[in-house]
Formats: sequence, structure tokens, C-alpha cells
Amino acid sequence: MGKGRPVKVKIYARAVVALLLITAWGLVTLSGLVLWLAPAGPRSGRQSLLLGLTKSEWSEVHFWIAVAAFVVTVVHIIIDWKALRGVVRYLTSTHRKDELL
Repeated sequence: MGKGRPVKVKIYARAVVALLLITAWGLVTLSGLVLWLAPAGPRSGRQSLLLGLTKSEWSEVHFWIAVAAFVVTVVHIIIDWKALRGVVRYLTSTHRKDELL
């Protein structure tokens, strides 16, 4: 067992954060695609209405989803800090460099 929290709680937290990451960045990608495809310019007017939102409103939605995705990413880095350090150490180790040659 780990220090403080039981292993099951850590695994559950990692799984939830992973699902939130996939969902949040997927929504950022989707809303970015909507913004990219939406007509632009002074004459586009209400043509950019998609799912009841104008291009300007989609821009706001995109921004706030991106903020949420960033926060979840920071939480992910905090939760998996030890694993991240281990991977970076492995990839930058001299032993690894000798294997590649």
C-alpha cells in the first residue's frame, strides 16, 4: 500500500482524470473544428448558427472548455508526477543512449 491513500483510490483517481483528459481535449478539438469550418466575415451573420450558437458564442465555449482541459492536464501531471519523472529519467539516461547506438 502507498503512503496515506489506498491503492484503489489512486487507481480510481487516475482513471477518472484520464477519462476527463480524453473528453476535455476531444471537446476542445471538436469546438475548434466547428470554429474553423464556420463561415467568417461581415456577411456571414446568422449563417454560423450551429446547435443554436453563433461563431462568437462557439468561441466562448471553446475558450472555457480549453481552460477546463488545461486544469485537468495540470491535475494529471500532479497525480502522475512520480511516473513522469521516471519516464524522463529513463529516456534521458546514459544507459538508454548506449542501447540506441
